[in-house]
Amino acid sequence: MNPSVHIPIMAEPILAAFKEGLEKFSGNVVLIDATFGGGGHTGIFLRDLPSRVKILALDQDEGPILRGQTQFKDEIASGRLHLKHINFGDLTRDEFPEALRNLPLGAILADLGFSSDQLEDPERGISFQREGPLDMRLNRQKGATAWDVVHELSERELADIIYKYGEERMSRKISMLIKSAIRSKTLENSTTALASLVERAFPPKLRHGRIHAATRTFQALRIFVNQELGALENLLGSVILNLDPGGRAAILSFHSLEDRAVKLAFREREIWRALTKKPIEADEAELERNSRSRSAKLRIAEKL
Repeated sequence: MNPSVHIPIMAEPILAAFKEGLEKFSGNVVLIDATFGGGGHTGIFLRDLPSRVKILALDQDEGPILRGQTQFKDEIASGRLHLKHINFGDLTRDEFPEALRNLPLGAILADLGFSSDQLEDPERGISFQREGPLDMRLNRQKGATAWDVVHELSERELADIIYKYGEERMSRKISMLIKSAIRSKTLENSTTALASLVERAFPPKLRHGRIHAATRTFQALRIFVNQELGALENLLGSVILNLDPGGRAAILSFHSLEDRAVKLAFREREIWRALTKKPIEADEAELERNSRSRSAKLRIAEKL
């Protein structure tokens, strides 16, 4: 399996916040990396945090888990790292490895973005920058693909999804064009073909703005296919509540729907002390090093 090309985002402020918080715990303590991906954040935690910090890394995509078993075989053998193939929204204490089940939980990181490995894999069909099938599933062992979704939903249902999850004002016209192409059997099972079709919903002068005309539609389909907001709701509603008092949650979001949900969760519940009044964004050095950090927003809170 090829090595990961993913660069972890905002690793320094996350590490600093976790270091400070974990000092409050004596003895062994658990840190959860809820979105293992390319293993970048986990690798930094293993390197820079004391060995008493045991790491449970999760991913709903089996590929990163298999890669991590080789990449971190020594840390796994020593019991410092545990990998688990699961969606973070489904995690309960009962799902913890037995060796970690009775330890305090001192930190949780959730990076809600896609890894570079996933974005650059044409077979996943997540990005229209690569020619590939309209799949978009993170866990390719279950669930409907984006190709299934555009066929099975009605024109109105598809438009509603594109508007709700993509905040796309041209959703009605985009849905009409997609369903028309399906009826005439001219829509190919292709990321670039769908992107080209979506472009046609926009006047020519609006097709080449700051972001590609198809960006919001692809975002909406990806969120729907992977039920991303439902998983985030579970994370914010129950999973991070497993944190022991003094434990810290750091969440990296990449679009307004996610950031809004995280902000409200940290503000509305009295059990949280927000450590970031405003979300932290990547500085110029990180933007130069990793352009995909441009839309990232980091919020950190401590459980009281």
